[in-house]
Formats: sequence, C-alpha cells, structure tokens
Amino acid sequence: MSQRPRVRVIHRPEVPGSPAQYDERALAVVQDMVLQAAGGEELARLVRGRSVLIKPNLVRPHPQLPVTTTDPRVIISLLRLCREAGAREIGLGDKPGIGLSCRAGERLLNLGEHLAAVKAHFVYFDESPETWEENPHARLCSAVPVPDVLRRYEVLINLPKLKFHMHTGVSLGIKNLFGLVPEHFRLKHHREDLHRFLVDYLYLVKPDLTLIDGLWAMEGQAPICGTPVQDFNTLVASADVVAADALGAYLMGLDTTEVAMIRMAAAEGLGVARLEDMHLIGTSPETIRRHLRRPVLSSQEAYPGIDVLVRGACVGCQSSLRHALDRLHAAGKLREDPATIILGARGQIERPALKEEPGLVWCYGNCALDLFIKYFEGMDTAHHLPGCPPHFMELYRLYCLAQGLDPA
Repeated sequence: MSQRPRVRVIHRPEVPGSPAQYDERALAVVQDMVLQAAGGEELARLVRGRSVLIKPNLVRPHPQLPVTTTDPRVIISLLRLCREAGAREIGLGDKPGIGLSCRAGERLLNLGEHLAAVKAHFVYFDESPETWEENPHARLCSAVPVPDVLRRYEVLINLPKLKFHMHTGVSLGIKNLFGLVPEHFRLKHHREDLHRFLVDYLYLVKPDLTLIDGLWAMEGQAPICGTPVQDFNTLVASADVVAADALGAYLMGLDTTEVAMIRMAAAEGLGVARLEDMHLIGTSPETIRRHLRRPVLSSQEAYPGIDVLVRGACVGCQSSLRHALDRLHAAGKLREDPATIILGARGQIERPALKEEPGLVWCYGNCALDLFIKYFEGMDTAHHLPGCPPHFMELYRLYCLAQGLDPA
C-alpha cells in the first residue's frame, strides 16, 4: 500500500460503568474515548451530510452475558457522535446468530430510547430483499447474496467486539461482517472454508471505519461462552479493517500471522497486518498487550459423562459441538448422565466402540448419517442431527427436550 494506515489505540486505566450498568458520567468518558479513536475531525468529515450504517456485534444479546456483544456504552457514544457531526441518516443493525431475528436482537439490545434521542433507527437486514452480487476477485464464491438495504448507506462503520473465536481464532472486524450475510447462506461456508469466505466477502463489503470495542474483552470459550476481561479498557480504530484486526489480535497475545483470514487479506492487498507497517497513534500497544486465555475447540473429555468420538471431523462440526456443550453447561442444563456424541464418520461404517453405558447417542452432522442409518436408526436412545455443520442451538434444544428440560 502507498502509505501506512493510521491505527489509533485508546486506553484508560479505568472506565466507569459496565456493559450492563452505566450512567451519563460513564457515557461521557467512553464518548471521549470513541471520539479520540475515530479521529475527531476525521469522523466528522466521514459522516457529515451522509447516511451512516453502524454495524455492531449482536451475535446473541443476553442480559447475563453482556460481554458477548458490542458494549452499549460504545454504541451509544458512536450514535451521539455521528449525530453531532451532522450525519444525514443513522442506521444501527446486525443480523444476530442463526435462529434470532433482527427484531429479537433489537429488543434484547434495548437501546430504543438512545436511538430515538439521536433520530436513528434499527435496520432489519433479514426483512430486506437481496441481490446476488458478482465477486470477480473471489476464490470460493463467485456471487453472494447482499441485503439491498446495506447498499442504501453511504458510510459503513464496523463496530466489533474484542474477543477470541474458537472457529476463526478471533472475532474482530473481518469476522463481524459475517453478520451482514443472509442467514440462509451462513452455514454453507461455516467449516474450514470460513476464513476464505470472509476474505472473499471483504472484496464486496469493506467498512469505511472499523472501531473495535475492547472496554471489556472476552477470553476463553468465546465467542459466546467466554470469560469477561473487565479491565481491558481499550479501543482500536482504523480505516483499514485488516490493520485494526491485526492490532486487536496482537493486544490479546496473538502473533498476527496466527489468524488465517488476517494473513490472507493482507497477502491479497486488502490491508496491512504487520505492526511495523502501521502508523500507530495513542497508547503504545506493548503497554496494553496481554496473553489472554484462548478457547479450547475439542469437546473430548471436556465435560463429565459426555463421551465424544471424533472420526475425522472438520472444524465446523467441532466448533458447533463445543459451542453447544459450553452453552448447555453455562445454562446449568448439561447433566453428567452418560451420553455419546459421534462426529466426522463419513465413509467409516465400522461399528463404533461405545462405552459400556453409552446413554443417549447423538450422530452429529451429515458425515455421521451413514453410521446412524447402519447402527442406530430406529433406536429410541439415538438421534441424528443433520447439517454441515448442524447449528449448535439445535443440539442445545434437542438435548434439553431429551432430558425433560425447558430449552428456553
């Protein structure tokens, strides 16, 4: 690239409030941080007189897990700053995780009062018509569906969360754009090909500004069941989403070469990933960096009573299964009664070596279908979950029902 992209790193020793509880004093502090991160007058020049779409991470808003999504303090601050800078129109929206509508996400986010105060509105991507857009640079999908409403806006501000992701390594700016992909197309490329799909998508949908919310980071079993890091107190922002992601990954203790989508995007000229190629402004990253606890992908011997047999499964089913078990455990619904889960058995039809008391048997994913048909079909204690991969909430729901529990 012709010049080094500016990456702003704003850190405070203390930030008042929390994602679940905050007052105007807390919002004033965060708004000042957001203003500095977004470059002050640079933000004003970007949004003045233009229609602006703010895209936070609303994967699954949950009152008991507020660190899962973009911090409301950051969202409110950016809404106010865009209005003060003279944006002509302000939309806020994300399509949450599969099975949750935009309107459900809006209700759970519960920021209607703040949206109204700045004359902003929520954007319902799942109610918009779609256009299949050609992508001549793509190596995986020559065309992808894009919500028409997305193209109504002149400015896209990407507002991800600073957290790990057991499937993609990190969930930052590039991954946050996945929330713009229509639900019916998401699981189609939710295996090892997800990194490639995200880079391809970046050719079509490239944010004008990426501002990473690291006020509270998330470590461990992220992106949904991780542990809050409550004092990270950091924002990262850049017009270069690849640079923002690389710096965010570095702050969490990763080498930027560890994340495939960052490596690939940089190699294809979509941004820079080496810190020495960035113009860093603000707090020195070395003074903030921590080696946060990374997520564990494997479900084998992760929880008592759950016997997981992996027979060549890809990262899609492994990630989906671990998400489901972590979510069941976090909800207090995962029992120690024996259960067996078999995944990745395509082409392997020899009888699986089950424990003496296998309990409920779950054949997980399309690759396990032949095995299910040959050995388990018709058994009351055996189930097949279709999908490539299955959605993790489907196992969550069926497991609860099999145990006589309310999946709500």
